Formats: sequence, C-alpha cells, structure tokens
Amino acid sequence: MIRRILTLLLLAFCLNIFADRIDDVIQNIAGLDKYQDASAINVLTEIDLEVMYDFSYNYHVFYVKKILNYKGKKRYSDVKISYNADYETIKLGHCFTIDTEGNRIEIPENQIYDMNDTESIQSPDYKNFREKIINFPQIEPGYFVVLDYTITNTRREPVSGVEHLRESNPYLEKTFSITFPIKMKLKSFYDKDIVRFSKQKQGGHNTYSWNVTDTKIYKEENNSPSLLLSGTPIVYSFYKDWHELADAKLAKLKNIDINPEISEAVKSITENRNNEKEKILAIYKYMADNFNEKESYISQIDFTPEPLSEVWQKKFGSEKKLTAMFIAMANSAGIDDVYPAVILDSNDRFSEIQENYAVANFMDRICVYWEGNLYCPGNSFIPFTFAGNVESNVLIGNDKYEFIQYKARTTPDEEYLYNYLIDGNSARVKIEAHYSGAMNQKKREWYLNMPDSQRKIWFNRSLGERSASLTEGPNFLNFDQIEEDLRVNYTLEYDGFLVEQKPYKYFKLIASSFNIDVALDERDNDYQIADEIFLKQQFIINFENSENLQLLNKIQNITEFMINESKAYFSLETELKGSKLIVNKEIYIPEGVISNSDYKEFKQFILSIKNPINDMVFIK
Repeated sequence: MIRRILTLLLLAFCLNIFADRIDDVIQNIAGLDKYQDASAINVLTEIDLEVMYDFSYNYHVFYVKKILNYKGKKRYSDVKISYNADYETIKLGHCFTIDTEGNRIEIPENQIYDMNDTESIQSPDYKNFREKIINFPQIEPGYFVVLDYTITNTRREPVSGVEHLRESNPYLEKTFSITFPIKMKLKSFYDKDIVRFSKQKQGGHNTYSWNVTDTKIYKEENNSPSLLLSGTPIVYSFYKDWHELADAKLAKLKNIDINPEISEAVKSITENRNNEKEKILAIYKYMADNFNEKESYISQIDFTPEPLSEVWQKKFGSEKKLTAMFIAMANSAGIDDVYPAVILDSNDRFSEIQENYAVANFMDRICVYWEGNLYCPGNSFIPFTFAGNVESNVLIGNDKYEFIQYKARTTPDEEYLYNYLIDGNSARVKIEAHYSGAMNQKKREWYLNMPDSQRKIWFNRSLGERSASLTEGPNFLNFDQIEEDLRVNYTLEYDGFLVEQKPYKYFKLIASSFNIDVALDERDNDYQIADEIFLKQQFIINFENSENLQLLNKIQNITEFMINESKAYFSLETELKGSKLIVNKEIYIPEGVISNSDYKEFKQFILSIKNPINDMVFIK
C-alpha cells in the first residue's frame, strides 16, 4: 500500500512539473500580428532519437503548437503518425488542447484511431503499414496543441534520416538530439551558420544535439526546391557511404534460384531470340503483360525477396519482388550482368548532400540495370529502357555497388510534324507525333487500358484546339511495341483558319505546351525545374493556287538562358519556298535550380517563349 501511495505521489509530482512547464512555454506567444504568413507557430519542439547497440531505437517527439488561423486548424487538428507494425510500436504520452483561457481539453479515447494506411489497403504485401490518428478536439485560432509520443523500432538496420529545422511555419525553438553508443560512428551534416551544435559523453554514449531558435519561415511558393536544398536540414546516417548501404540491401536481390517451372517458362519466352538484348526485351514484355506492380515504401521494406514461386503464382508484387524475378529470369536465360538498382529521389539530386550521405529516405524506386539502361519490370506503361526521370542518381548492385549519375537519353520528349493544306480560308492538318522518355511513359500510362472511343474523346480534350475538329485518329501506331518510342498520328480540320484583313491574312499555329509557372513577379525561394522539357515542332504549310506569296514576319530567333551548367534555349525559324512555308520551333529547358536573384531574368526568358506572336504567321 505504501509503495502504491509513493508511486501515485511521484506521478502527481511529475504531472505538476509537466503542467508548470507547459504554462511557462505558452506565455506571451505572438500571433498573426508578427507571423502573417504562418498558419501556426511551433512554440517548442523536442525530438530525441536513442539508438541501441543493435540499431533498434526509440524516437520520441514532444511539441507545442499555437494555431493562428483556420488553415492551421485544418492542418493540425488531425495528426497522423505512420508506422510499420512489423517492427514498430507507438506509445502516446501527453496529448491535449489548451484554449485561450488556459483550460486543458483532453482527447477522448474515441478520437484516437489506429488503422491501416492507404498503401496497405491497395496491396496485401503491406498489410502492417499503419497510421495512428489523433483528432484534437475543439481547436480554434489562438488555441495550443500539445503532442507527446514515442516510436520504438526493432528493425535493427543502421539508422539514417533527415530532420528539418525550417518549414512553412516558424520554430521558436527546436532541438533534435541523437544518443548512441560511443563505439558507433555517426556521419552528419548541418548548417553551421544557423544551427547550434553540442556534443557530450555520458555512460558510454554520445549525445549530439542541434538547436535553432526563431527560424525564418519557408514561404510556400510553387516550384520551390525541396527543403534538403534550401531549408535547414540535419542529415544523419550510421552508414559510412552509399557503397555500404547498397551492399547491405541490393545484395539480397542477386543470385536467387528459380524453380524448374519458371526455368521452362524462360526457355519458351526467349526461344528464337538471337542475342541478349532480344532476350531481355522478351522477358521484359512478358512481365509487362503478365505481372502487376504494387508500389511500396522503399525506405521501410526489407530487401529480402519472398520465394519467387509465390510471385510467379500471384502474378503481382512490389518493385523488390519483380526486380528479383526479372534478374533471376535473365540469369536463367544465360545473361549474368543484370543487376538490381535503386533510383534516388530526383528532386534532391542537385544537393551534394544526397551524394555524400547514405540515407534510406532518399531511395525512390527499385529497378533493374543492364548495359547502361534502367528497366522497371512488371509495369506495362513504363517503356523498355526507361525508368524514373531522365536524370537521377542511381545505386547499382554490381560487384562494386556503384553510385552513378544517370542520364537516359538526349532525344526530344515530344516531336511533331504538322502538314497544313490550306484551301481557301480552311485548313486540313495531318499531324505525326513522336513521344520518347518521360512523355512516352505519360502517354502510355494515360491511354493504356482505354477503348478506342474513349481514347478519341480524351485525346481531343487534351489538344486544347477549340477551333479545330478531330476528323481522323488518333492512331496509336505502335502501342504494343514497348521497346519503341510511341508514335501517334491524327488529323485536324479548321474552318476560318485564315483571318483576312485586306490586303493581309494571318493565322495561328498550334502552340507549344509546357508546364513552367512564372506567375509570381518576385520570389522568396529559388525555383526548381523538376522535369526536363525538350520539344520540337515542324510546320509545313502548303498554300494551293497561291502566287506571289509574301511572308511579313520572317523570323530567325534564338533565345538562351543558363540553368546551372546547362543551356536552356528557344529557337524559331521561318522560311518561305514558293507556295510552301516551313516553320521550325525547338524548346529545351533542363532540370535545375534557379536562384531567386536570377528569377526575373528567367521569367522574361519563359515569357519570350510563350509570346503569342511566336505562333502567328502574317502573309500577303
């Protein structure tokens, strides 16, 4: 009885200390008058990562937020904590709301949920991917949210990650600490000009701590770079380098035996194939036609594949399973230099951090590497020899476990040939379109399982040519030839194509379309172009029964802009040959990051490309 009383008294004492601390923390906190661009204020944030000798760990989070407006209310009233129930458990501590009068509002038990996340619902392979959802009650602007929880992880793999010390809401104070045995080596990165770092030893352990106060808001703007590039990240890893990480993970996908049933199938699939490339393509097409890929959280999965006989029977699986299957089938066909590979997150590839720090969260997708090309087996809309973005950092699971900078192709993503036949004021346009790279993938993914009638409807809508009617096509000439770039042809007809203002006439060509948003006059953040744009258009305009034709706006124009070490450009050239007018347009904009100091110049470059006069032709 005495022990129980002492325990209760100690618990009450600790709760009083905790309550007193909260009261001190929330005193005199500013609001929208000081932070007009914020939706909430991170008043106090403390994150403690305790790593054990076997790399199991406890990850403890405690924070206090002040809600400033209804955007903050919507964003923070529901907190979702994702975890993998195979090796993680969550324990909630103090979670409550404090109103403007200082009253504490506890969370009812029926407003704390534990449920499967979206990934686990879509794929039975990930049934234990779960979310702890906490619904904070009665949140209004001016209220405070207090959250305290601990994730215990027993996965026992070297720990790595990124902790951001800057976001779209200010941190008045944030501390991130890692405690780990002295014998372990931790590799870390931080901005020494902004972040305060401290280190101490205690009882055979090191504790590294990083702290910031009153951080600048990272303003929300379209096309802003990732926080790894322009935020204030703490990057940490117990992996020495990418070679060590790749060796630990990708080695599990190599040298896997397959049963006689699969071996016999491989013989049939590759029969009458004359060389290794034809065999690789045959296996790729077989998997694209017969297997379905299920997405997965690459950073959270074990890379050890399940028995291939199970994958063969189910005909679906994660990138990991299908990669292992493809490599095993290629090996069975006598092709040995086929390796697993991991594509790293392309949005972060411009940061040297990604190259220098082996962090599991940087991994984006698992695929296959052979003869300088990447393949995504089991994904019927991803073309042969194309995986991920055009440029990326890639880990290859060969004997050296290499880290390479990968660039797939240098051909245009979109190439169009327009043949115009002008008859009076009307025009008939026959169009041949050639899609490669990322655009090949997008078109195949979009139209893959559509019937022809639906394809025509959606294709017509995507053209954006309201003054024209689609009279023939679209004809997808080689949709089943996954080893080729996609080719499509179609025909448009225009009534009133030529507009007459005697003695002149003018008409509008089909404009080039690309997604670059330069609506802002000025930016706080840099501007990142995440996807390369490479577009060619050739227009051949035939004027029947036209004599003494004169071109009034003969143009030869090249505009350039440097993005990192690559040159973006726009070229436009017109030429009149008798009654035939030829217009060539080419646009190339590489991936890259443009500093906010260069943004105005970049905006003018984009506006010069989008100038409507570039699509107008004036004749006499």
